[in-house]
Amino acid sequence: MKQKLPFLLAIILLLSMSHLNAQVRITEVMSGAGGTASTVGDKDWFELTNLGSVAVDITGWKVDDNSFDKTKAFVLNGVTSIPAGKSVIFIESSAPTTDIPALKAFWGSSMDNVAVGSYTGSSISLSGTNGDGVILFDNNEAEVTRLSFGAATTGSSFYWIYNASGVMTSTATGIVSTVGTINGTISNQVTLTSANSLTVYNIGSPGTAVVYPLGAGVNTPYYKNWFISGNKLKFDVMPTTDIEIFALTGSKLAVYDAVKEIELKLNKGIYMLRVDNKAYKFMINK
Repeated sequence: MKQKLPFLLAIILLLSMSHLNAQVRITEVMSGAGGTASTVGDKDWFELTNLGSVAVDITGWKVDDNSFDKTKAFVLNGVTSIPAGKSVIFIESSAPTTDIPALKAFWGSSMDNVAVGSYTGSSISLSGTNGDGVILFDNNEAEVTRLSFGAATTGSSFYWIYNASGVMTSTATGIVSTVGTINGTISNQVTLTSANSLTVYNIGSPGTAVVYPLGAGVNTPYYKNWFISGNKLKFDVMPTTDIEIFALTGSKLAVYDAVKEIELKLNKGIYMLRVDNKAYKFMINK
């Protein structure tokens, strides 16, 4: 019996790891028909979201396209863990030290605080013209998640929505991103234009899929997508309106454009925040 114990522990550990891996889903893809005048804007990328309540280690994970073949898969580099309820991006690039900063600059403040990794290989490319697919394998070469998509709409990403059990709730072919949309109650996409939208008009939401608590939604009184860290106001989801700060007396102190992080120049005290047609009270402690 004592000899079987290590074996049983190993089985339990593997089952536990498989359960954690099953929390990770592909939530957005920009295929080759992203179609921009910018080199980095033409790069393929996809978004992974952790739908679970604990971080998932993705060290050694690999990606393949619609051949769905683990022997042809390529290692994901640069990001080794996905925190609970967060999203990360992987870009196809053989020069990540230059392409990742360029991608972030291209999409502007929507990419603030978003982890971006890379993958590269001679036989992987996400076709926008004919449609394609993405599959992820863990470090034991077990399949984690896969999806397929059709021909791309130039300048727009595809996105997918899942319920709390990780089951896809949107159509299998994905939804084409449109500006300002938010969908679902468990895994959500807020879609934005890139920082270069006036010239190339790419539409998508890299790194901004958000996992809400089970039963919560954007219309519940308990939901808020922001938090205070020191003197910084941070948003999990890019606001859709200007951000207004008021004193408790009702006087307006500041107005900010919709961004994901703001350095508040406020003294210690209690203030009011108005954003996305809702008002909240918050405190600055230092």
